Amino acid sequence: MTTTPTGLPAWSRAADHTMYGGHLQKTNYQSQGVVNPRTDLGAEAICRLAADAEATTRTCPFAVMTYLNADGSPAAPTVESIYMMTGVRTSSYLASAAPTGFPSAARVSTGKVTFTFSASYADAYGVSAPWTPSGCSLGFQGTTFCDGVWSITGSTITVACFDAAGAALGDRRVTLVVY
Repeated sequence: MTTTPTGLPAWSRAADHTMYGGHLQKTNYQSQGVVNPRTDLGAEAICRLAADAEATTRTCPFAVMTYLNADGSPAAPTVESIYMMTGVRTSSYLASAAPTGFPSAARVSTGKVTFTFSASYADAYGVSAPWTPSGCSLGFQGTTFCDGVWSITGSTITVACFDAAGAALGDRRVTLVVY
């Protein structure tokens, strides 16, 4: 027998503890403790797990990706790996030809790229919810100083890389965490 969960997926950021089985009036059956406390969960534990699950869905990132800018011979960046709430891809892909369910990307100028995500995603159970990025963080690999800025417009994220003097810096490997 398959159980399909109800409620919205984590990226909707709208799930509350009741969607995970917790509510304030939850009690053990006939106010008795669990049959085997080493293997069974009581109502109090279920409520605590539900509250923790809610907190996790509100703070965990939607996507973590590592990509490589292609500025030497101008082209779309290569996404080397991406871990999303909806799927994982550890083999690289040219971002201008993204696989289904993963973001596409385009080179704008030296060190500057845009990533376009879908406006809605579905979970493994077929429950879909809209998604809009709310923030990002950037990490840079290599020995040369690099800084960056990001901006969000709808479901598109623009990332630009700079050196210490503020000049555009290309051909960088960047880790982008999207919330």
